[in-house]
Amino acid sequence: MVLKNRVHDDSRPSFQRNTLSYVPLNGEPGADNTTRTRQGPSTQKNWSGTLGRALPMIQGIQLVPTSALPDKLRSIFGFETFNAVQSKCFPTAFETDDNLVLSAPTGSGKTVIMELAICRILSLPKTSDFKVVYLAPTKSLCAERNRDWQLKFRALDIQCSELTGDTEFAQLRNVQNANVIITTPEKWDSITRKWKDHAKLIKLVKLFLVDEVHILKESRGATLEAVISRMRSMGPNIRFVALSATVPNSDDIATWLGRNSSSPDLPASREVFGESFRPVELHKKVYGFESKANDFAFESMLTKQ
Repeated sequence: MVLKNRVHDDSRPSFQRNTLSYVPLNGEPGADNTTRTRQGPSTQKNWSGTLGRALPMIQGIQLVPTSALPDKLRSIFGFETFNAVQSKCFPTAFETDDNLVLSAPTGSGKTVIMELAICRILSLPKTSDFKVVYLAPTKSLCAERNRDWQLKFRALDIQCSELTGDTEFAQLRNVQNANVIITTPEKWDSITRKWKDHAKLIKLVKLFLVDEVHILKESRGATLEAVISRMRSMGPNIRFVALSATVPNSDDIATWLGRNSSSPDLPASREVFGESFRPVELHKKVYGFESKANDFAFESMLTKQ
């Protein structure tokens, strides 16, 4: 008799983990009348006075308000305060041009980090003519991101276009005119292999966003690795932002990408967030089942459980 285990995930809201603690402003009870600052790789800033009230802290991270952005960029975000993951990454994503590798649980707001990197370009002078490339492993994810970003960036006159295997020839003009190109590794690989035919397009790329970077270890990973390596060689001033919920060796990816074009020997900025930053806590339970038959019958029995 063989005892086999099956993992069962039980997700339920977490009420104990993300307890808010408030930082009192100067003059309030409990304040020590010293400047409250948030540590970041570029500068130290006091965000408390931005909203005129004390800002909450989650797991030791002081939250950053969207009012920290220029006025024209605030409309992209439909909330007043970034969450803990977004606030921790804010200095690197928006205030620097360094490459960034982020590992955070599903649902923790990683998409906003990419949007902050795009906002970084929009906040700089003389950036009217630029391209942002977003890579996702599936066409469905590309379609979802295209719909979302078309609505968000429309007010800023930023054009988004999807480039996948389903893109018709008549739609290629939209891709050429778009500021944000949303595509898959395989499609961008076919474009950049003959990069001299698209030299003007490649030279305009300022930001390269890689979603689900953990597919590097899968069968399709060779294509993604080739695309990133090719873009690094063709565009020395391209910034890379790589995101994943499950990548185990983010330090290796950070070393591979490098900090920036002027410091390629230094690793990229890296942020890793554990399961405690999940918006919904994930509980794992192991159940044991007796196996009295062959593997096929055992799998069939598990399906009915």
